[in-house]
Amino acid sequence: MVPYPLDFLWEKVEKKYSGEEAKTISGVDVSYRDEKYAAVLITFEDEKLKDIKVDQGISNEPYRSSLFFLKEAPVISKLIYGESIDLLFVNGHGICHPYLYGLATVIGLTHGILTTGIAQRLISGTYEEIESGHPDIAYIAQNQSKLGTAVKIRKFKKPVYLFPGFGITLNRTINEYLKWAKNGKIPEPLRIAHIYAKRYMNS
Repeated sequence: MVPYPLDFLWEKVEKKYSGEEAKTISGVDVSYRDEKYAAVLITFEDEKLKDIKVDQGISNEPYRSSLFFLKEAPVISKLIYGESIDLLFVNGHGICHPYLYGLATVIGLTHGILTTGIAQRLISGTYEEIESGHPDIAYIAQNQSKLGTAVKIRKFKKPVYLFPGFGITLNRTINEYLKWAKNGKIPEPLRIAHIYAKRYMNS
């Protein structure tokens, strides 16, 4: 459940995209080396690669546990500002977060777009897994509230965690993930963004 102050905007964004197929899908990732960063936005339109956008710069914001959005949200916001995006995959947490405001939630709230968070681990906390009816997916719940999923594809040793970020239901989050996880366990726009971010950071 989203905290009350966000209810109105969450519902407004969710309603805007309700029942509509997301045609412009993006993934964003940031790679760091000391204070330097390389950020990449990959955009697909009608399932075809449309654009690759890159930004490089300096970030002096330190990493803080559970407050990663303070470091990365300004970098991502700068990169996606003015872009037309129906759904954005973010390398970070969504509502499954100690404050219910992970990076994906902050980005979606700031820009009024649907966002989904992908992470390799859960932020510390007590969670339970609930069967979803899908053989590779279990719901991640806390206090009986479903906050995300663990995707356990058999050929991969470790699961990937998937969360609603902003303005999107858990069911739609899962459906969009299954549609875009074409070459492994990471959705294609985010997978390519990660590759390019590493490449630009190392060049």
